[in-house]
Amino acid sequence: MHPPPGPWAKHRGLTTPYGIDLHGLDTAAMACALWRHYLSRHQRRLIAHGWHLTQNQVRLLLMFLAALHDIGKIQPAWQAAVPTADHLTGRPGYAPQPPDTPRLRHERATLYVLPELLHRLYDLPLNGSPSTLVAHQLAQIAATHHGTFPPPLTHLRDELTHPTTALPALGTDGWDRERQRLLETADTLLGHPLLPTRTAPPTTAILTAGVISLADWLASQNTWITARQTDWDTDTITSAAAHLHRALRLAPAALRDAQLRTPVVVPPTTMRAMFPDLRGHRLYPLQKRIEKELPELVDRLGPGLLLITAPTGDAKTECGLFAACVLGAAAHCIGTAMFLPNRASCEPMWERLRAHTRATTRGPAPTGLVHHLAWLDTHFNPLQSTVASDATAVEEWLRGRYRPLLGHTCAATWDQLVTDVLPARYNTVRWLGITRKTVVIDEAHAYGPYEHQLTKEALHWLGAFGIPIVLLSATLTGNTAADLVHAYRAGSGHTDTPALHPPYPGWTYTDLATGTITTSPTIPSARAHTLTITVTSATHIHDPDDPHGRAHAVLDALRPLHDSHRGSALIVCNTIADAQATYDLLAVTWGTGPRTPRLLLLQAATPHHRRTAATRKLRRWTGKGRPRPARPLVVVATQLAEQSLDIDTDLVITDLAPLALIIQRAGRQFRHPRADRPPWATGPRITVLVPPGRLPAAWLQVYDESLLDRTRTALGPPGDHHLAIPEDLPDFLDAVYELDFTTPAGISHEGRQATEHALGKQAAVPRPARITDLHQLSDGEAPHPETRLGADTLRVLPVYTTPGHTWLNRRATKPLPDQATPADPAAMHQLMNLTVPIRAALFDAADPHTDPPPVWKDVASLRHLRLLPQPLCNGVPQPYRNHHHDLSLHPTLGLVSRTTRRGPDP
Repeated sequence: MHPPPGPWAKHRGLTTPYGIDLHGLDTAAMACALWRHYLSRHQRRLIAHGWHLTQNQVRLLLMFLAALHDIGKIQPAWQAAVPTADHLTGRPGYAPQPPDTPRLRHERATLYVLPELLHRLYDLPLNGSPSTLVAHQLAQIAATHHGTFPPPLTHLRDELTHPTTALPALGTDGWDRERQRLLETADTLLGHPLLPTRTAPPTTAILTAGVISLADWLASQNTWITARQTDWDTDTITSAAAHLHRALRLAPAALRDAQLRTPVVVPPTTMRAMFPDLRGHRLYPLQKRIEKELPELVDRLGPGLLLITAPTGDAKTECGLFAACVLGAAAHCIGTAMFLPNRASCEPMWERLRAHTRATTRGPAPTGLVHHLAWLDTHFNPLQSTVASDATAVEEWLRGRYRPLLGHTCAATWDQLVTDVLPARYNTVRWLGITRKTVVIDEAHAYGPYEHQLTKEALHWLGAFGIPIVLLSATLTGNTAADLVHAYRAGSGHTDTPALHPPYPGWTYTDLATGTITTSPTIPSARAHTLTITVTSATHIHDPDDPHGRAHAVLDALRPLHDSHRGSALIVCNTIADAQATYDLLAVTWGTGPRTPRLLLLQAATPHHRRTAATRKLRRWTGKGRPRPARPLVVVATQLAEQSLDIDTDLVITDLAPLALIIQRAGRQFRHPRADRPPWATGPRITVLVPPGRLPAAWLQVYDESLLDRTRTALGPPGDHHLAIPEDLPDFLDAVYELDFTTPAGISHEGRQATEHALGKQAAVPRPARITDLHQLSDGEAPHPETRLGADTLRVLPVYTTPGHTWLNRRATKPLPDQATPADPAAMHQLMNLTVPIRAALFDAADPHTDPPPVWKDVASLRHLRLLPQPLCNGVPQPYRNHHHDLSLHPTLGLVSRTTRRGPDP
C-alpha cells in the first residue's frame, strides 16, 4: 500500500518524495505532543488565554495550523522542482508556472493563500486592516516556520481576497483545489477545530509560532519520515486517518529522543537539601533569610521578580538558584535559565548547574551550555556520538542551531537573552525555550548603557510573558536597580514607578499580580570585611626603569609575592595590549627558575583552545577547595576575570576602571577560608594604578571618561584607604554613579548615556503594547544582531604561508585543508580551536589574501571565517600587514597588534 498521490513536501535525503498531507499530519502530531509533554502549565495557560479558547480547543488550533504550515508548497514551480514528484504539473487543471514569473518562497505563499481559504471555509472576515484580521494573523503565524514573521498582506492588488489573481505563480484551478483539499482534510481529521474570533497578543502569537516551528523540525527529520514511508509500504497504514493516529502515538517518543520530554521536578525545600556541599556548614545570613521568608512571600503574593544585592562571595548564586525553584514552582515554570556576562563565567556555572539539576529532577534533564562556541567544549559536546549516561547530558539534536535554549536548564551568556528582543531569526523558538523556565541574570550591573537598555527591553517582555526572574548583583546602584525592576513591572502591566531603595545586602521582591514592591531589612553579610585600597599614581608606560611608570608600580606591588616565593595575585588590565605588555614585563624581568612565580595570561585575543586551557588552569589553581600550585602564581587578565568567576587569590592589582568594576575585581581575593595564605596577605587588598593627568586613549574606547574621572576622584590621593564592606559600599558607589548634572562632565556623561539608551531602544523590537503587526518582530532581521555596542568582531584563522602553500602551523607541516565538511567534526574542532576573535576595525576583510577556501562557504561554522596569513621567512613568521596595523600570532601573548603609519600601496 502506497500513500495517496498528491503534492510533495519533502525530498532531500529521501529515496522517494514525501507527501504534503502526510508531513502536515506528522507536524500536527508533534504539535500535540509538544503541548502535552513539553510546554509548561504556564505556557499552555498563556496561549489559551491569548486566543480566548479552552486549553483543549487551543491544542487543536495548534495542530490545525501545524498541519497547514507548508500549504504554500502547493504551487507549480515548487512541485516541478523535483522530477520524480511533478505528476501534477501539466495535468489538466494543473497548469505549470507562467513564464517569466518569479518563484515564490513557500512560506510567503502560505501567507498569501491561507487567509482567503479560511474565509472561504470558515467565514473568517477579510474586510479591514490585515493586522486586525484573525485569518491574516493565523496565516502569518503558520508562515513563520522558517524563522521570521513575513510582511503583512494588503488590500492592494487583492492580495487578501484574490491571492491567485495577485500572484499567478500560486496556480489556479487544480492547485487551488489541492490547497482546499488539504485544509478540509486537516479540519475533518482534527474534529473541526474551533477557530478564534479575535487576534492574539504578541506573546501568544510568538509561542504559537514557536510550537509550529519546533513541531516542523521534529517532523522533518529523515529518520521519522522514512519510518512513516515504511509504514505505508508494509501495508500497516491504509488511510490518512490511520497515519495521523500512528503519528500521534509515536510523537512522544520522538520528543523523548530529542530530549524535549519534561523531567520530574523535585525541588528541595531547604538550602542544604538543594546544595549537598552546604551540609555540615552554617548558612550565611542571606541564605537563611531567603530560605525562611521567600516561600511564604511567594505563596502570599504569587511569582514575580527577586533582586538580590550582596557583596561578592556572599552565596548569591545558591540564593538565586533556590529562589528560582521557589518562583518556578509558583509560576508553573520548568527549569532554570541562568544568563552570565561572558563565556569565561558561563562554563564553570554550567558545571554547577548540572549538579543543581541532578539534585532537583528525576530522569533525563538536559542542561545546556549556550554560547556561540559551546560546541567546541568537548565536555559539553563530545566528539564521539555516544549515548551519555549522565541525565544532564545534552545530545546531538538539542545542540543544534537555535535549539540549546529548549533544554530543561541552561547556563548561557547574557547575549543569548537579549538576542530575543532583537529581530533575530527563530526568536519564536528561543522564546519558547526561555518562557518555560525561571530566568536568572547574574551580575545584572555588568553592562553599559546600550546593553542595560537591552536588558530592560528583555525584562519588559519577560514581564509580559509572566516569567519569574531573579537578578543577582554585587554592585547594582539604586537608579539602575529601579530601572530594571520597573521595566519588568511595566511589562506585567504596572506602569507606575514607585521609589525603590534596595537594601545592601538584602533582597527586593516585586510580584507579577499587583506590582507590590517588598524589601528585606539590611541583612548582615557573611563577607563583612575591610578592603584596603592602595591608590598608586602610575604613568601609563611599560618601561620598568621609569620609577613613576606603570611597570615599576606593578613590580613593586608584587614584591612580597616574588620575594617570599609564596602566594597568588591577579592583575586585571583594561586592554589586551596592556595585558600582553604586563605579562611580557614579568616574564622578562623575573626570568625562569624553580622558584620563579608561575605566570598565566587570560585574554580574549588568543586561539580558542589556549583560552579554554587558561580558564581551566585558573579555576584549578585558584578555585574553591583547590590546592595552590607549588610555585607562586600571577594571573594577568583582562575583564574576563572580573565577574562571576569563583577564583580566590591573595592580592589584586588593577588598572583604573569604573568603581563598580574595581569592587568586582577586588572580589577575586579572600573568597574562601585557606590555610595556605602567605604571611604577607593579611587581608583583602587591591592596588589601583591611577594615571595622573590625561587618561590613556585606549582606555576611553572601553570606558566612559567622566566615569573614570569620577572614580579617580572618589578613590582619593595616593596611599592606603580603607573601605568597610558592605556598610560603606552603597554611599561609595553613589558618589560615582549619581551624577551632578550641573557640571560639564555630568552633562556630557548624561548625553552619552541618553544616546546609547536610545540606540538600544532603536535596536530592539517594539514592546508588546506597541506591536501592531507581527512582522515588527522580524523587521530588520540580521544574521548577527549587535548585542554589545561597538563589539563588532570577526573570527580569524592564523595561518602561515610559503610560496604556493598555506599551513596551519609555523613549522609548515600541517597544510590548510581546502575542504571541510560537517561530516568531519574532528576537522571542525581543529580549525575552530585555532581561531582568534579580532576587532573588525583592525582587519581588512576585503583583502583577497584573507579569503578562506571557497568550499568553506558551504559549511555553516566556517563560512564567516577569515584567514590571517603570516608569511614564513627562513622559518620565522612575519606579521600580516594592512594599511594601518601589523598583526601576528605570538605563541604566548596571543594576537599582537601594532599600529603603523603605512599609507596605501601605490
